Amino acid sequence: MTRILQVSRSIIDGGFDYHAEIARAYTERGASVLTVFQRGRLDPERTAAFPGGVVCLDARRRRRYKNKPFFSLALWQLQGHHPADLAICHHLTPAQATDPLLRLGRVRRARIVVHDYDYFDPADENGRKRGRFLSSAIRRGWSVIGVSNAICRNIQSQVAGFPADRCRVIPNAIDLSALRDRAYDRNKARQILGLEDIPFVFGTVGRLVSFKAQNELITAFASVAPQMPDAGLIVIGRGPLQADLERQVNQLDMGGRIIVHGFANDAARLLRALDIFVLPSHNEPFGLVVLEAMACGVPVLASDSGGPAEILARSDQLFRTGDVNAMAQHMLSMYRASQAERASLAEIGYSRASDGFDLPGYRAAYANLLEHEDGSRNVVASPP
Repeated sequence: MTRILQVSRSIIDGGFDYHAEIARAYTERGASVLTVFQRGRLDPERTAAFPGGVVCLDARRRRRYKNKPFFSLALWQLQGHHPADLAICHHLTPAQATDPLLRLGRVRRARIVVHDYDYFDPADENGRKRGRFLSSAIRRGWSVIGVSNAICRNIQSQVAGFPADRCRVIPNAIDLSALRDRAYDRNKARQILGLEDIPFVFGTVGRLVSFKAQNELITAFASVAPQMPDAGLIVIGRGPLQADLERQVNQLDMGGRIIVHGFANDAARLLRALDIFVLPSHNEPFGLVVLEAMACGVPVLASDSGGPAEILARSDQLFRTGDVNAMAQHMLSMYRASQAERASLAEIGYSRASDGFDLPGYRAAYANLLEHEDGSRNVVASPP
């Protein structure tokens, strides 16, 4: 029996759970899968529903397992007597804990999945440490999975001597039918967000951190707001920059038209409240929320940096990253478009999400890692 070990830092609460989908990719093909989380807890219902076996070390003296030797020992003990044919590790610490098992033959092949941009930035001390580990790990047979081509290019630019053929792209995916079923309709979503009195709504969802560039979106909207008299903007999310964004709105005297909403539980359910979704991020590693908006039938505008450019693949929906004026003009153009034009763009977006980022394709891409590759040389795959 094929045996898969999946190791990650923490569980995912809400949204696309790549841990569960990767586990399902192998359990559907008869493999034995063990997923180990360093942090977090799953309730009994989620544990019972999780594909394959799952262990949360948080429930086993978490502080002890912050120490990598203890983390490695726990993985060894949890494996039992059988080596893993493939270990899939999300982020660095799980990979470091798994590396001794590869050296000792307890894991036959190993991959690290990179979800973050600038993860190996040599200008950052932690990035340099990650880069040194990756360079040595590659020599021991590790390979990399990036969630976008942009991630793989980013790694190649930041890790000296990193071979391009050791990074394979497997984009994230979305359960379109599940999201469409659970998403609120337009009226209900607007009621929840307090948008009933704003006829035309631009919006964005994401952590309120610098690289998400919500401040640039606020500036862009304010610059063309006089030409869009019935339009408003809502920023959904939480993070350290919330107070700064609220001050920016007040300084622009746009309090009646720009709402910094804060956190919303399962924000994807609320996306139908929007007429246009805008993602202004710098160096977005993938941009799952773009797919969620497309699945909900909402037209999307996004910066041309990172994953969103690969998801959308349409120049008329992309503006140059960091170019506030270009963003503003794209927003104004979308506002002035006819309802039929926006509906056509929404339909195209849904078709692209359905055809290129579906769950069956995602699971197959992971399952094929064992079926078609030798674990040492892998070609960067283009996204759909």
